[in-house]
Amino acid sequence: MILPTKWMQKTILTTRMIHSKIAIIITAAGSSTRIGGGIKKEYLPYNKGTVLSSCAETFLNACSRDFEITDFIVTCPKGGRTECEKALCGVQGVRIVEGSDTRQKSVYNGLLAVHGNPDIVLIHDGARPFISEELIRTTLTATQEFGAAVPGLTPTDTQKEIDENGFIVRHLIRSSLSAVQTPQCFVFSKLLAAHERASLDKREYTDDTEIWGAYCGRVKVVPGEVNNIKITYPSDLEKLS
Repeated sequence: MILPTKWMQKTILTTRMIHSKIAIIITAAGSSTRIGGGIKKEYLPYNKGTVLSSCAETFLNACSRDFEITDFIVTCPKGGRTECEKALCGVQGVRIVEGSDTRQKSVYNGLLAVHGNPDIVLIHDGARPFISEELIRTTLTATQEFGAAVPGLTPTDTQKEIDENGFIVRHLIRSSLSAVQTPQCFVFSKLLAAHERASLDKREYTDDTEIWGAYCGRVKVVPGEVNNIKITYPSDLEKLS
């Protein structure tokens, strides 16, 4: 058997990337209660626009050359379309869909609104404006191979499991742990079906990898980026300046 050369492998991968249809969902339907200040963190000024517009532009730049983007959706709070549109600062090709009271329901709303029958869907936190184009493409490539992928970092601190009273009950192995980030990428049809089932099972899932794990299978973890933080607390605002 003749094994493909590295050049042949790269050509095959590039061809597969070009023929992949993708949908992008950026979640921005939360209330941002922990950040304070009276303005949603996704709408804060950043990089000649806002946190949200910066996210959107990075995804467009990373994906528009080698992928066919069938849909680009941003979820917003109920009744918040006007504010969300302003925060997008004129970024073209984005549709706004109202979210719900939980992240899980908001993502499901976004999935139901997707057109064009994409192969892959990328789901990203609108409060992660420091995402790089390289990480987006790396996660997409892994999804094409494994069906689902997410960037993650090995924790730097020793991790412990505690009980309801705050006592350590288990000493976790740090090298076997990963703090996952976004974008989380999946085969679209399978994730949509998994969300449909999850909406009926009376459980609340923390993210889409948990839903995929419950109904579809394993998720590949690719190396994340230290700078790809989610703006959550007031101290994080210093990183926007």
